[in-house]
Amino acid sequence: MKPCKAAYKFVREEDKEIYKCFGFRHLSDATSYYVHRNNESFKGTTTLCQAIGEAVAFTAEYIGDILNQKEHTGEVYTDQKQSYFWFDLPVPKDWRENGITRAFGYRAYSDETSVIRFCATDRYGIYLKSDPSDLMDCAKLLPVLTLLLLRLIETDEEYGAAFLEFSRKPSAASFVVLHEDFYQYYKNNDYILSYREILSVPKECTESLRERLLTMMENNAALPEETSYEAVTFPEEAFAPEYRELVPALSQEFELPPMLGALCSAVAAGDMRAVLLHGPAGTGKTMSCKLICQQIGLPLMDTVNCSENLDEFILGKFLPEGDRIVFKESFVTKAIRYGGAVVFEEINFARPQYLSFLNSLLDDNGFVRLDNGEVVRRHQNFRFFATMNIGYYGTKELNQALYNRFNAIVELSELSDEAITKMLTARVPTCTKQIPTMLSVYHRIKTKIRAEELDIVISPRNLENWARMAVYEGYLTAAEKTILPIARNERSMEEMIRKIVASHQWRVKTEETAP
Repeated sequence: MKPCKAAYKFVREEDKEIYKCFGFRHLSDATSYYVHRNNESFKGTTTLCQAIGEAVAFTAEYIGDILNQKEHTGEVYTDQKQSYFWFDLPVPKDWRENGITRAFGYRAYSDETSVIRFCATDRYGIYLKSDPSDLMDCAKLLPVLTLLLLRLIETDEEYGAAFLEFSRKPSAASFVVLHEDFYQYYKNNDYILSYREILSVPKECTESLRERLLTMMENNAALPEETSYEAVTFPEEAFAPEYRELVPALSQEFELPPMLGALCSAVAAGDMRAVLLHGPAGTGKTMSCKLICQQIGLPLMDTVNCSENLDEFILGKFLPEGDRIVFKESFVTKAIRYGGAVVFEEINFARPQYLSFLNSLLDDNGFVRLDNGEVVRRHQNFRFFATMNIGYYGTKELNQALYNRFNAIVELSELSDEAITKMLTARVPTCTKQIPTMLSVYHRIKTKIRAEELDIVISPRNLENWARMAVYEGYLTAAEKTILPIARNERSMEEMIRKIVASHQWRVKTEETAP
């Protein structure tokens, strides 16, 4: 039989809810969360089922207990090649009390064949005999699907990482993705199901999932603390007065990421002259460059948007002045000559021929040759920053020779919900009560983009634009102008975003005042 397809045919009588799964029910339409690229349904929709959903919840509860260091008596074993799987997992008390299953525990085992052996156990761990005709019942599918889930978690690195994250921090959106990806992976797999007594761990199974997870947690906890460093800044006399005025002075809503603290001192000391920051859109890469400059008293002479402004005249050009044609230096050249910082935003959007001067500039004996023939030597206080998004639409792979000239390359992770909340509250105070709902939409769209590997991006910047526009026309209408455009005119994606936005409550309830 095909367990994943069979799972849709069985549901508990008079109880269609998927236990511990965010209120979803058997055959719930979850299309607004996710549609797998291999979806073959006639309507192209994502439908959930009770048996698979509860297998996800059952497995996540076991793994979550390990990650949260809660006491749990269950065990999962596999061999080194992950061909054999065996488990003995207790059923939590609340699962029995709510009628999900009558068993106190389940055991299951599979090897390299297509046979899955499984059984239920009583309160003493003794095998419960069952009529073979009852094998298709929803509760009996639970150990079978759990075994397949554990196999996928262990053998597919991406799915395993997503499942561990879900076990730590469950959400409806990630549940739908895990459910659907599991179904799509196993939907056509045929197995022989054998309900029979299973005893101890087979000799082939020597690797414990619990021990592996605990070791991983111990290693993470044992990571050394950040090395203390002495804060270094530029003295005031390092730059001319007119350039000192270009040191960024940002409001308190912007904070330097802690991971960049030591880098600031390295930049000021001259050990890190060229720094590349990369990461998803909206992670504050350019802002981080400015915060570094502010922290160490470094004038920011120019910020160049490579997708629009970078051309052959980046270092300066000849311009008419009265009856003469004179060469006018750019602020990039002034920074090279007198010291200061420049930031090249989205450097991998630029045409390679317009970046060729960086190879000589960032060498040990850095210099540039201007169009007027002058050679400008790099000032000791010149610093070069660049930002980029990797793998985004319209970007290019950065030349390896240039990539190797960066002294430090830092990946900035996505902004946390706390950081986004702080930013939105500071910039658009009127949206404060709707921020949790906006974040829910944000994460559901991100989950769909990531799961379907779509070539589009949503960032905190889109949320800010949405909040600003909502001041004038409300969140539903404002989303049409600020959130839907991320779909880049892909009609099916636009419709999906509309459904996600429309599924939330946008009217803030106010307390009624007494007459």
